[in-house]
Amino acid sequence: MAINKLIWVGLLCCLAALMLQVFPEAAYRMGADVKASWLVFGFGVFLILIATFTGTNGRRGDHH
Repeated sequence: MAINKLIWVGLLCCLAALMLQVFPEAAYRMGADVKASWLVFGFGVFLILIATFTGTNGRRGDHH
């Protein structure tokens, strides 16, 4: 269950960062730094990768 949450949070981070890049005027009005949105995108990718590696390690241990 926690792996699914990590994937969803990672996807939301990536989508939010991409939306800031696509709509910089709206990001400026909200007070968000468009250049820093790539850090949020990288964090989202990091969460997705961690969830993927954690999920595969858990499945690998079930095949005794």
